[in-house]
Amino acid sequence: MWRSVGCVLLLLATTSAAIAQPSRFTCDTPRGKRVEAGPSGKAGDVQWIDDDLDTIRPSVVIDGETFSVTWGTSVATEGKGAKLTTYVFAAAHRTAASVFATRVDESTAEIFRFYFASKSLYKLTSQLAAPSPDAKATPLVATYLATCREQ
Repeated sequence: MWRSVGCVLLLLATTSAAIAQPSRFTCDTPRGKRVEAGPSGKAGDVQWIDDDLDTIRPSVVIDGETFSVTWGTSVATEGKGAKLTTYVFAAAHRTAASVFATRVDESTAEIFRFYFASKSLYKLTSQLAAPSPDAKATPLVATYLATCREQ
């Protein structure tokens, strides 16, 4: 009997230790498109454009209700260094299927969502402010999807 109790206690201790460890994922190059104003510049004239995301390698860390996403250029390009940004969401919304959080600043809103079953990271970006006339093709909306694997 004592042996059974000892086994149960050992199982509980190892399970709680495993649960306490954060889950870490590295992701493949995302796929995605963005919507930009068309050549006429009229409100209804928009076009979907494939984004070049070859240098982007996102990563995800999930630790309880904390959700961290690293996104950016991980490979230095000609004349520019690598530029990675890590967003840490301390109160992300977590369900059995996914964890997601939003980030909003003065010009942009972003939603990051990680799906546990498919190990996929989804990012939706929306422009809040009207583009300035001198800005280069500022996207109205961009959507990206990356397949991830556990580290």
